[in-house]
Amino acid sequence: DTPAATPKSLGMPKDLDQWIRVVPFNDADALERLLVAEGDKIAALIMEPVMMNVGIVLPAPGYLERVRELCTKHGVVLIFDEVKCGVTIAAGGAQERFGVKPDLASWAKSIGGGSAIGAFGGKAELMDLINHGAAHQGTYNGNPLSVAASLATLTEVLTPEAYVHFARIGTKLAEGLRASIDKYGIPANIIDLGCKGCVTYRPEPLTCYRDFLETNTDLYLASYPWMINRQVFMTPGDEEQWTLSVAHGDEEIDRYVDAFAEFCAELAS
Repeated sequence: DTPAATPKSLGMPKDLDQWIRVVPFNDADALERLLVAEGDKIAALIMEPVMMNVGIVLPAPGYLERVRELCTKHGVVLIFDEVKCGVTIAAGGAQERFGVKPDLASWAKSIGGGSAIGAFGGKAELMDLINHGAAHQGTYNGNPLSVAASLATLTEVLTPEAYVHFARIGTKLAEGLRASIDKYGIPANIIDLGCKGCVTYRPEPLTCYRDFLETNTDLYLASYPWMINRQVFMTPGDEEQWTLSVAHGDEEIDRYVDAFAEFCAELAS
């Protein structure tokens, strides 16, 4: 119930753990116990509303709503990391898809259509701290090229029609892959979420990080070169997802589905 706070990288001071607490995803009861015990010491909760560095872990029904309630009750600033799910799972990201608003949120990657950009925003009273002592400097703040690319992405590429397109081809892809998994009895499951989705080599969907540790990495390691050799390039790593674009159509979806069907048949033979 109380995962340890450990440094992720060399160069991080060991004593940082005294300032950080970790709670499992999809466990609002664990969050409540922590806030009851230490809420007066906790400034903010930073979380992905949909975990996407372990495949895709969807929030359980009611989970984000309860997180929002607990943070409000205990005076904790709720921050959504929407770097991966912002504008990909819906035009308004997780906030639109699940109807829960944080106090602050961050975005990157997708809002720039491939250009280098990051952004954050939130409630006026928090954002106004930048005008009253909170430092916010950067060489590329407001970079014209990045901002122009983002404006074009958000207004000309990611149109309402684009999201209809993502929903159609995403469902077609997920259903095609799921059919092969069921036909050949592969221990895997499929998540379809806007223009994001993934194959996770575990029979049941993931609910938290610890579930991800139970996935079959050998199946992933076999699948990656198989797909590459059949002209389906995925971001390397079993923790990653696919990202559909407006350029993808039925031809690309069929190529993926057919190659995966061959892979599943080979595994079962």
